Amino acid sequence: MAVNTAESVVTVRPFVSTVDGSDVIIGDTGRKVYLAIPAEGLDILNALAEGRTMAEAARIYERKHGESVDVEDFVAVLADEGFVVRGEEPKAAAEPAHQHAHQMIRRWSFDWIPEATARRLTGPAVILPGLAVILAGVALVIADPGMIPGSRALLFEGGNFAVLTVVSVTLAMIGLSLHELAHAMAARSVGVSATLGISNLMYVLVAQTDISGIWMASKRARYKAFLAGFFVDAFFGSLLIAFIYATRHDLIAVPGWASLLASAALLTFLVRIGFQFFFYLRTDVYYVIATALNCRNLMSDTERFLSNGFKRLTFRRDKVVSQAGVPRGEMRKVRVYAAVWVFGRVFGLFALVFTILPLLWVYLEQFVLLALGEPTRFSSADFATVAVLAGLLNGGGLAMWGRNLWRGWRRRRTEDARTLARQAAATAG
Repeated sequence: MAVNTAESVVTVRPFVSTVDGSDVIIGDTGRKVYLAIPAEGLDILNALAEGRTMAEAARIYERKHGESVDVEDFVAVLADEGFVVRGEEPKAAAEPAHQHAHQMIRRWSFDWIPEATARRLTGPAVILPGLAVILAGVALVIADPGMIPGSRALLFEGGNFAVLTVVSVTLAMIGLSLHELAHAMAARSVGVSATLGISNLMYVLVAQTDISGIWMASKRARYKAFLAGFFVDAFFGSLLIAFIYATRHDLIAVPGWASLLASAALLTFLVRIGFQFFFYLRTDVYYVIATALNCRNLMSDTERFLSNGFKRLTFRRDKVVSQAGVPRGEMRKVRVYAAVWVFGRVFGLFALVFTILPLLWVYLEQFVLLALGEPTRFSSADFATVAVLAGLLNGGGLAMWGRNLWRGWRRRRTEDARTLARQAAATAG
């Protein structure tokens, strides 16, 4: 491991930058890694990119800003994120130093959407009427709160359970697709690449749109991109509310199955909206909060902070990875968010143990009864429908969660070992 000296020259990977208040966001778009640095730090990075030594970059900074700077520490932070290669170290791998999202098992690109089309579809001519519909939906709920469906809506009482469940899930998938398309459309409106993939948030199987390049856009564009899916859910949910209100008040006459489907579809939209507020996971609201706090790596910095705390509690201080590169103001926010992270994960595990796993056990129990010819709650068709959906959604989410936990643990071990070796080399030097 090479140790940097004042006369060392480092290799700077290609990057793009944009001003964000008092900071500058630099991005390696190929690896989808983004880092906020003080605006003055860009002078150092540009000097290093021109082939200047660290001592020369420090002198350039001192002449321009009238104060000294520890360039070696700054380079160490950049190296940890893969923006520079120091000494004889190998070039940064194709993966970011901190994984900002779970790995996806499949990707579909939205880059075929023209920017001009995306701007029109996410502009005021669409947003303002949509907001009017959402406000009307809220007003109808206030007028008749009894129309909000409960969990029994998914039992389709009085209807064909198997058929209505399949149709309901199909409608939910369409709604989810529109949610993710909205994120992609908002990102494409400012020229940011967008890809859709299947991933997981803890044990929940989800579709996620990768718009990590949005960190290079303005804060206003980021808010719009992160809230676009929320807006679409609220819009279509409000349309369903209007439909249900009209049926309940005899303004229109529809078949019973249509009312059952509308209630189930509304429930899925409401659940998806509520899920976004589980911001101890990387949900839409989490990214809004990270944007508002100017903490682009809030989740990964929090997980590193908690990991360091656990190592201290278990008398492994030699394994603690320095977070000196995180600004003091951001670390205060990380400490607060850490409490939210812990509470949220405990809540999530509680829900898994007392909700998801018991539900899967009920399905298994009913299958055994069906196989033995005993009375069951479901017909063969009903059970087959539930079993397939539970296996795909719950089973798939649990499997991906386990896989990502294992891969994440291995990745962090490698990452921490590299960082600790770098810290030891710097101390020895």
